[in-house]
Amino acid sequence: MRTLGTAALLSVVLALSGCGSQSGAGGGGAAGCAGRGVTVAKADLAGNGHASTVRLTASGSGPCADLLLADGGASTDVGSLDLVARTATVVHLRGAGAPDLVLLYAKPRPPNGSQPHLFGADARGGLVEVTVGGRPVVPMVATDGGHAPMTATCTPGGGIAVLTGKAHQPPGIVLAWDVTEASYAVKDGHAVETGSRLVQKAVADPLLRKYHPELFDGSLFAGCS
Repeated sequence: MRTLGTAALLSVVLALSGCGSQSGAGGGGAAGCAGRGVTVAKADLAGNGHASTVRLTASGSGPCADLLLADGGASTDVGSLDLVARTATVVHLRGAGAPDLVLLYAKPRPPNGSQPHLFGADARGGLVEVTVGGRPVVPMVATDGGHAPMTATCTPGGGIAVLTGKAHQPPGIVLAWDVTEASYAVKDGHAVETGSRLVQKAVADPLLRKYHPELFDGSLFAGCS
């Protein structure tokens, strides 16, 4: 009976240890890292009216390297993303109780550009990258000026919309664009596509640049921050 009791106790300890390693947010090695890194944003991640300090730690070795941290011990590992702290922006989703997201860019890699990444709180109060199908919600932003039209904005219902342009076919004398808007609901750190629609068809490049410069200047969420 003593042997069985010891085994049962060991099982309970191991189970509790497993649960503890998953508590908090996505980067399980953040214990003791409070206050580390540089502040990149003050964001109301929970949508409860209380701003949290979000920090980015430097690359390197050790449990506090390559983390995005928020108050309360929330964290996520960003070691593979090569984020740049100075580019951070707070995205204020619209609507009562809508949470904030934090937008950070990866280091530019010419000629491809820079990849934007959105971060928010998950259902447990953890910190996660907001993705759709495992990929970033917002496409890469080109840095060479020769990219197709693209931008992102906030929707009235607390979601986001990504607008992308594609050259109209068949091509004419003047370059023209078809612009599509994809809408996403954002909840607990997850983005779910809710619809897609054509918002501009065969618009001449000079006209689109004149009336919608945000599609060409690389700006994102200009009306949300």
